[in-house]
Amino acid sequence: MKHLYGLTMATLMLAAPLVYGGTPTSEAARANSIQQFLLNSTVTGDIRNYYFNQIFSGSSVPNRWAYSLGGMLKVQTASLYGFNAGVAFYTANGLGANDLNGVHLDALLMGNRNSLNVLGQAYLQYRNPWLRVKAGDMLLRTPWMGTADAFMIPNTYQAALVQITPIRDLRFTALREFRYKNRIQENYYRQTLLNENPLYPRMPDHLNGTLAFGLSGHWHGLHSSAWFYHFYDLANLFYGTVHYGAPTLSWDVKPFADFQYAREWADGAQYAGPVDATIFGGMLGLHSPIGTIFAAYNVIPARSPFSAGGAELYNGGFVSPFTQQYSADPLYTSIMDYGLVSASQPGHAWKFGFLIHPLPQLRVKYSYSMYITAPYAPNVDANYLDVTYSPGGFWKGLSLRNRLAVDHSNPYADYHGTFIDDRLMLQYAF
Repeated sequence: MKHLYGLTMATLMLAAPLVYGGTPTSEAARANSIQQFLLNSTVTGDIRNYYFNQIFSGSSVPNRWAYSLGGMLKVQTASLYGFNAGVAFYTANGLGANDLNGVHLDALLMGNRNSLNVLGQAYLQYRNPWLRVKAGDMLLRTPWMGTADAFMIPNTYQAALVQITPIRDLRFTALREFRYKNRIQENYYRQTLLNENPLYPRMPDHLNGTLAFGLSGHWHGLHSSAWFYHFYDLANLFYGTVHYGAPTLSWDVKPFADFQYAREWADGAQYAGPVDATIFGGMLGLHSPIGTIFAAYNVIPARSPFSAGGAELYNGGFVSPFTQQYSADPLYTSIMDYGLVSASQPGHAWKFGFLIHPLPQLRVKYSYSMYITAPYAPNVDANYLDVTYSPGGFWKGLSLRNRLAVDHSNPYADYHGTFIDDRLMLQYAF
């Protein structure tokens, strides 16, 4: 099937100039266009060296780690009559350093294998100043369907995407997703991350995908967006955001305020249960020449409980099919390894922090967050530190990033003790 799909894409790509309805050109001119179409292609990618370490203090859970060396290589053709195509190959290799047959492997980095090689992107695209149409295997960057590209290989989707930009500051998006490949899978499946979550034992292996529509725009200091997701036979989700950037004050300080709202209700066969949930969130902060400080809040109100996978869900059963296990949701209070969505319980959360650039080459982000979910689940508090060094100049593209979370009473540590999650990545992007 993959070979047939690739052949179909190649046929469409080569046939595009033949069916184009513009002004006829000579054979020599057409041949020259095809030559430029191929010769002006771009090659991009990255090389990653990744070490993942989890320490469970005060718990019987064994410590876990994973190592991988790999990266991505992408080729994208130049535009011909608005058409172009792209393919991207991803690889991750443990080099024999992982505990594949023991209890110390963290499978979130690249699964329980020594090597993972995938063709993650293969798409055909058409675009002009106001229209973009894309189909095939691709990355998606929407609030609840994204790349989650924090490890070796991102989430990718088999989908069709249409974006319309009728005026400069307004964009409409429509997409239909058919299959999904999470970052530790070799192939695409008609599944979501919920298929790997023990809370949802009724989840079938053949879901019907997702239909989504989005609208975003900005006017002066006001930015807003609205999204509707139809997760077939799971839930419908409405999500909206508003951002306001106030005028600049003294010392180039600029206040800002953000608000987010989500409403989700069950759909069709309700494989995730009778979902009926609401989320509110807000964030206040200050931008300055050296960085940003912020305070954020989210709440998921409690609702009448229902049982899923032997657990009582009091939060209306809110589900996020493409972020839930990865804590990659857009809530303001989520961090790299925890959040209200991954907790699957009602409650509220606070997060305070800053993002600064003490040197042009150095980016430092710190936050302290609290997740108050008792009595449904033990409360969690977490310190999170994210430091990235990019030397630039001759070493442009090189970066060293360390992400560290120190959580108290994280459920991964059986709700007691201290959980340390440390992720070190050396990357060269070209």
